[in-house]
Amino acid sequence: MRVNNKGFTLIEVLIVMTVFVIVLMITGSAFKTILEQSAKVFRSEESNIEGVIGLEMLRHDLQQAGLGLFTETSSIAYTGEALNAPASTYNDFNTGTEPPRPIIAGNNVASVSSDPDSSGNYKILANTDYLVIKATTVSTSKTAQKWTYLEISPPNVKPHSWTSAAENLGNNDNVVLLKRQVSATGQSTTLMANTSGSPTNFSYAFSNTAFAQFSSSSNAIYTAYGIDGSTPRMPFNRADYFVAQPTSSAGSPDASRIPAVCAKDASGNPSPYVGILYKAMVNHSDGKLTYFPLLDCVADMQVVLGWDMDGDGAIDCYSNANGSVMTGICTAPTGGTVATALSVANNASAATVPNIRNNLKLVKIYVLAQNGRRDLNYTSPSPIVVGDSNAAEISLTSSYDLAAKGLLNYRWKLYRLVVRPKNLFSNE
Repeated sequence: MRVNNKGFTLIEVLIVMTVFVIVLMITGSAFKTILEQSAKVFRSEESNIEGVIGLEMLRHDLQQAGLGLFTETSSIAYTGEALNAPASTYNDFNTGTEPPRPIIAGNNVASVSSDPDSSGNYKILANTDYLVIKATTVSTSKTAQKWTYLEISPPNVKPHSWTSAAENLGNNDNVVLLKRQVSATGQSTTLMANTSGSPTNFSYAFSNTAFAQFSSSSNAIYTAYGIDGSTPRMPFNRADYFVAQPTSSAGSPDASRIPAVCAKDASGNPSPYVGILYKAMVNHSDGKLTYFPLLDCVADMQVVLGWDMDGDGAIDCYSNANGSVMTGICTAPTGGTVATALSVANNASAATVPNIRNNLKLVKIYVLAQNGRRDLNYTSPSPIVVGDSNAAEISLTSSYDLAAKGLLNYRWKLYRLVVRPKNLFSNE
């Protein structure tokens, strides 16, 4: 302590300032580190939230696969499904009378252009799987979320009215009517033609008197399912799930429609190996696709199917998306493999086995997505196994080489969905 009241010397002031500057530098460095870590955590949690919300929609649709579908060849034709490739590859429409398959998937598809929309073009990412789900409830239309059954008390036939008015179908909503029967040989669901007009149609304009011509039998139930607000082109709804990249008219990645946080190449342009997981609805009006982005910065999606080939309730076999690779006991007692079960021919009747409705038990979805921004101080392990690496399923996994694609400075998360479709006979 100074007692002569003469103040501080220059050396003392310099020492204090030096200490003060050092403290500021340390504090600033710590603050910068905190900001950087906070940004990483924030983006990581943002990715996690996107994943939870988007993949929950996929889980819902998988659980609903098969709801409101007929299982027998129809007496009335419908006009079509998806208009353009690659979506049209998974159409069941031929003569227009075939029962739709609840789930179809493409394995490691090629990089091809998908339907454009008003915002621009899209290209499927190479070597990712393509999943198609058919059911009445997979649409975003309010009509598609509603259903009812016929109350038959001769001579009166009318649709059941639910307690909540919001759950009831509205007048002129487009619906299909299915007749479900149970017999000694099993159960079947038939699409009932609307013969009240000309030409005969597969859909009805809903009203309390629209189904007055039907009668009941002890082993039959009539159920009406909402389809869409516009005139339906097919007696069900369809959602396609795939990884695609928005592209320009020249076919290169469109940076204006790709999130800035997604991986970039050495030139700072969007990486051609990272896209967006989309749910795409097939429009009833024209057969084209309407895109709904679910999860950003996705590098891969793989589909694995679990099968009960002998009908004992246990999974005997796993296959890749299209049944070209199988592991386990994959031949049914009556003959036929997973590839047979996936075929159009074996799904033309509920009585035919093996097929999707009778033998598919489980669907596993693996999605490899970027988790946070680029971090030059981080190097990801590579390759990453997309799938279950246990001995039973190792042949169905995909090895994703991050190093070869220049993606090592990003963190990656593997999302895993395991779903039992509730509306398949195999899970009832």
